[in-house]
Amino acid sequence: MRNNKLKPFDGMKFSLFRSTQQRKNLLHSDGVRDVPYYNWRSRANIGFLLVFLSTTIQVSDSYATTAVLLASPRGQVQWIPQRSIAVIGKVLDERGAPITGVTVRIKSSSMVVSTDQSGSYAFKNIPENAVLVFFYVGKKSQEVQVNGRTKIDVVLADNTLMMDEVVAIGYGTTKRKDLTGAVASINAEQLKDLPTVSVLQAISGRLPGVNVTITEGSPDAQIKVRVRGGSSITQDNSPLYIVDGFRVANINDIPMADIENIDVLKDAASTAIYGSEGANGVILITTKSGKGGSPKITFNSYLAASKVYNLTEVLSPYEYVYWQRELDPSLAANNSFNSMYGLWEDVDIYKSKGGLNWQDKLYGNTGLQQNYSLGMTGGDKDGSLSYNLNYTRDDEDYIMLNSAYQRDYVSAKLNKKISPKLSFEFNSRMSNTKITGPSISDGRKLREAVKYAPVRSLASLTEGALGGAEDITSAEALSSLNDPVVNVVNEYKDQNRFNLIFNAGLNWKIYRGLIFSTKGSYGFNKNFTDNIWIKGTGQSSANGGQPVARREDQKGALWSFQNVLTYDFKLQENKHRFTIVGGQEMTNSEQNDMLLESKFYPKDFSTDDVLAMWNYGIPSPTYTTVREPSRTTSFFSRVNYTFSDRYILTLTGRADGKNVFAPGNQWGFFPGAAFAWRFSDESFMSGTKAWLSDAKLRLSHGSVGNARVGSYWRQDYDFINAANQLYYIGETPQSALRTKTTLKNENLTWESTVSSNIGLDLSLFKNRLNLTVDAYNNITNDLILQVPLPSSSGYANQYQNVGSTSNRGIEFSASAVLVEKKDFRLSADFNIAFNRNKIRKLIDGLNEMTTPASPWLDFGRDDFRAIVGQPLGLMYGFKQDGFYSFDDFTFDGTQNRWLLNEGVVDASKVMSRGGNYFGPGHIKLKKLGGEGQVITLEDDRAVIGQAQPKHTGGLMLNMQYKSFDLAGMFNWSYGNDIYNADKIDFMAYEGSKRYQNISNDMRLSQRFTTINPTTGANIMFGNDANPELFRTLNEGKTMWNPMAANGRILTDWAIEDGSFLRLSNVTLGYTLPTNIAKRLLMQNLRIYVAGYNLHVWTKYSGQDPEVDTQRNPLTPGVGYSAYPKARKVLFGLNVTF
Repeated sequence: MRNNKLKPFDGMKFSLFRSTQQRKNLLHSDGVRDVPYYNWRSRANIGFLLVFLSTTIQVSDSYATTAVLLASPRGQVQWIPQRSIAVIGKVLDERGAPITGVTVRIKSSSMVVSTDQSGSYAFKNIPENAVLVFFYVGKKSQEVQVNGRTKIDVVLADNTLMMDEVVAIGYGTTKRKDLTGAVASINAEQLKDLPTVSVLQAISGRLPGVNVTITEGSPDAQIKVRVRGGSSITQDNSPLYIVDGFRVANINDIPMADIENIDVLKDAASTAIYGSEGANGVILITTKSGKGGSPKITFNSYLAASKVYNLTEVLSPYEYVYWQRELDPSLAANNSFNSMYGLWEDVDIYKSKGGLNWQDKLYGNTGLQQNYSLGMTGGDKDGSLSYNLNYTRDDEDYIMLNSAYQRDYVSAKLNKKISPKLSFEFNSRMSNTKITGPSISDGRKLREAVKYAPVRSLASLTEGALGGAEDITSAEALSSLNDPVVNVVNEYKDQNRFNLIFNAGLNWKIYRGLIFSTKGSYGFNKNFTDNIWIKGTGQSSANGGQPVARREDQKGALWSFQNVLTYDFKLQENKHRFTIVGGQEMTNSEQNDMLLESKFYPKDFSTDDVLAMWNYGIPSPTYTTVREPSRTTSFFSRVNYTFSDRYILTLTGRADGKNVFAPGNQWGFFPGAAFAWRFSDESFMSGTKAWLSDAKLRLSHGSVGNARVGSYWRQDYDFINAANQLYYIGETPQSALRTKTTLKNENLTWESTVSSNIGLDLSLFKNRLNLTVDAYNNITNDLILQVPLPSSSGYANQYQNVGSTSNRGIEFSASAVLVEKKDFRLSADFNIAFNRNKIRKLIDGLNEMTTPASPWLDFGRDDFRAIVGQPLGLMYGFKQDGFYSFDDFTFDGTQNRWLLNEGVVDASKVMSRGGNYFGPGHIKLKKLGGEGQVITLEDDRAVIGQAQPKHTGGLMLNMQYKSFDLAGMFNWSYGNDIYNADKIDFMAYEGSKRYQNISNDMRLSQRFTTINPTTGANIMFGNDANPELFRTLNEGKTMWNPMAANGRILTDWAIEDGSFLRLSNVTLGYTLPTNIAKRLLMQNLRIYVAGYNLHVWTKYSGQDPEVDTQRNPLTPGVGYSAYPKARKVLFGLNVTF
């Protein structure tokens, strides 16, 4: 027989003990028959020989000694050398096309090669009875006995279900067919060709139960990820990110070119292995590893162009000036309108004005994106050494003026077999990201681009101003707005983010199936931001027009150690399979912050001057913060038991100790259990084999926690930094520390989630159709909420474990091969998820909780509610009833104003700034409660919208025809509302702030108007009132007068249907024929063109319905001054050498 890495006294191969089966022929794992066991008389003769032979073969780790050990009839031992041969062949798919990158290895050996572009492979000097193992993701693996053949061609069948696909499950892997929990996966092939700088953007709509919201279009936009709805109300709802086995803060620095697989653990039985940080799901990312054999170089690149869409249309210069006249209808010769825009009888001049499109000036650029990725993989031919190197460069000029993104990323991954029992692995990732350009949502610059005057006032057109807005008496200066272009150009913001991570580990095969792994990780990050505001910006204007400079510096480190022992063993010829995992982990995270600020630089200083002479400003106090380290010590275990490949049981447990809680509350235990039954293999299902390929039922239950919270058990202090609260030593301002108004709580513990899941996996029609259905119920208790305290305590509030939420839902996914022919293949992937969120409990004695105030409202700023029995994200406000008609008022000729008729609802007490504009054309509200007809904040507001969607999902289509490939991707959200705060802001007169433009929805043909178009006089009220003309001018109008909306409130008019269907990606590619590519010294060449975010079908009137700018779990779904999103078209190529 062939010696297969014999170990000393290997009882499985050569028993040294008497056996009743010693004369029976046995079938060994390598397929060699007729090897008798030896009786006791042979022990003395062959014992030393076996030890010597086994040791020799282990050291060589190859087939250098290839022989068959036989027993002669006379009892003598004979060695018969086995012949070594060379084997070549091709690997094809079912349509006869070659498959590149198939891993071909010799079973029970480290010899590995990969197929080239033509699907060819070759081995030299392998045993004539070797077994070849062929593996490729998405295909069924095969084992082929050589039997002396020198040419072996193989056809790999599609494995749509990918039952043998390896899935990361936390501190280990398993085959998909053995999964017991709810795990969603996506691989590199499905993520290719997408021009996104973030992996999270790429997975949007592709995984059931994983809702990704890209809050806006800026390069530093927050991306919200919620797995099955999220569980917390006020704490962190984002999932835990694990990259190559280690926890990271985020994955924004990893390009898609370096990602092999993404696995999302969704149910508690799967996430329990991560204990106190698994409540919101776990996203596991595996980066690309090396493959043995000759070096292979890949080069991928694309060039993309982007353009903004669906901007807010504003009033034209003529309509804007007309609107300003309504705000200042005085007939006096020296009125402010005349000084700003000329005489009213000349107003028609503005009809010929083209106007200044500030939105176009600000972010009407054509953004250009360049991406370059260079990779190399290779290693020893025997597979003892493999490596993967990658360099990626992203360079993008965004649509906004002076807005850009650059990222350099380098990764290296090395795997080395030191001996047959010991291997070493190392990987490192470094990213350096630079983001330039001011943020939009924080600085409200979008708002200014919409509301800034579309035409210059006469006061700004003086010789000294030269078209600027320098005169403090100009309309532009009096508008309380900043010139949008100047405000952006004169703000310097440079964000630099550097991350460096080293991972290393040793794997020791102690005994057959028993492996010990020890791994360590160290990561360092440095983020610093320079922000400088010079003349013409809001911050400079607030400081006498002098420049202001600020630098934020953050340094952090994260280290982790893991020790994991894994034991795989089988009993009774694989009838019983066990995998036992036990381990220990320690993590430590630290961060230090520093804030520097200087003011009152010379007015003529430029950004470069400030950077070069930082000390010329007057420094404010320097604030440094040494944050409390976050430390965790953990012990975990998992047991997998499989019986007859039909019944699978998984038991998981983890004990965590975390220092964010007080002693006595630092430790918790998080168990999980799951069971799966592959009922398709039962005897009573034998009649279904023709159409049912595989069927598995899954059940799971477990408990996990959320300990990513602040150290609320310690008393916090903060700096006094308000300018009017600083104290001075001489002329130098000084700060001080003071106790925060939040009282510490030493009884706090983690938020805990108990989850139950039932799932069904089906594979039909020879794996051409695959279905997965999951139903879950997650209940989260001990929510950490801020509870108000009585004033006598000396504190305002305290964090306590008092709340509870639940998430229930159903997820469905399907993948199908719709058409499969020799030259044509069409497949589809579909997923949809339904989630119902509910608040089960709030602060004791309260059924309702208000939210932070919204700055864009004048009245009723507490515009969100958290209510027991209802979902999170309830929008709270008035219900509008159109606008008041002429039948609701009577004109009083004595007072020359309109009086509300008796019995008509009165909104003037809420919108108290309307004054005499309270009349026909004023916004009207519905009376919902209380007595009488007067609208009040207390009685007449209700829930008018909710941010949680009824369902989300995605649809992917892939087509291949000969050398062409075509892919399309749709994703959607249905049933959620968007709070369009921009709509309120862009269509109302804000206080006494004149000279601001408004939305074109308020154009003259649509809205109520209050002036005589001939004289410019106010005809609604006052001495020039003309009720008949007022009525005539406004017949058939559909919108109220913006002046009558003075005093911004939230009504259901601003709550819009946020449902959308997005055509997120279309890609058309062409792969050059192999013979032509080889002539060009390439293995493979593919070119493609793609469109990203091509079209959105929605009823939402804002720029894009996928918006969420408030960054507060209690106030989701708000669109306010968001950086606009863009469409992209790109051209790319993939080359393999």
